[in-house]
Amino acid sequence: MKNKTFEMNIVTNLIFTLVFTLGMVSCGVKKANYLQSKVTGTSYNKLSEEMLIKLKEGKSVKDIQDKLAKTKQDELIKKLVNDNQRMAFWINIYNAYIIAILKEQPDKFKDRSDFFTAKQIRIAEHDFSFDDIENGIIRKSQFKFGLGYISKIFPPKIEQELRVSERDYRIHFALNCGAKSCPPVRIYKAETLDKQLQEATRSYLTEVVKYQSSENKVMVSPLMSWFRGDFGGKTGVLKILKDFKLIPQDKKPPINYADYSWELDINNYAE
Repeated sequence: MKNKTFEMNIVTNLIFTLVFTLGMVSCGVKKANYLQSKVTGTSYNKLSEEMLIKLKEGKSVKDIQDKLAKTKQDELIKKLVNDNQRMAFWINIYNAYIIAILKEQPDKFKDRSDFFTAKQIRIAEHDFSFDDIENGIIRKSQFKFGLGYISKIFPPKIEQELRVSERDYRIHFALNCGAKSCPPVRIYKAETLDKQLQEATRSYLTEVVKYQSSENKVMVSPLMSWFRGDFGGKTGVLKILKDFKLIPQDKKPPINYADYSWELDINNYAE
């Protein structure tokens, strides 16, 4: 029995190592190629946008939640056919449900582990958690604790049918988790998604990143550590910072990570 257990542990470790290695080999800055013309938002995109508008105005969104809950899975899959539509819809849904749930039950945020794993978002007659939406659909079936290097081996079928086809590191500056250090909430549209994600990234990084030229050090958001594989590791992070002109092109400073405030803030809307 001990020998069998030992052998199983070896096999498990080998599989994990193989998956991790493959993830490392494919590592690079993850930025999706969105459709730039003839993109239209669907009725579901409009619903997700309307939900955020109503929340910002302090209005009830129960009617929209009921519509989304009763939507047929096949209908949602049929309507959200490209990454522009899927990404915009799910980012809005994630942010809207964060606000809607925590506005009514702020104490849920005290146990953040349970809050993000609880199946409390009903869409298309299926119950999702915030983790399901972020790591499964928006990040294309990434293992939550894989740092962006490990994909799920057997993701659920519904996740495969609803998820985006490409990862995009910029979503980490669009998703609002309800905490003070989270990026502010914007209303994302399928038609202008790439431009909006670029602006959200530029705005957040410009505010958070601090470069000390005298010591050649840079301080960045811990988001770039927690999801480092999405950013292409440290090499990718430096490239991104140079692309946004936040550090000199000819420098390679050590990367430090700022503190992250988990203080609840559900009124953090972008101007």
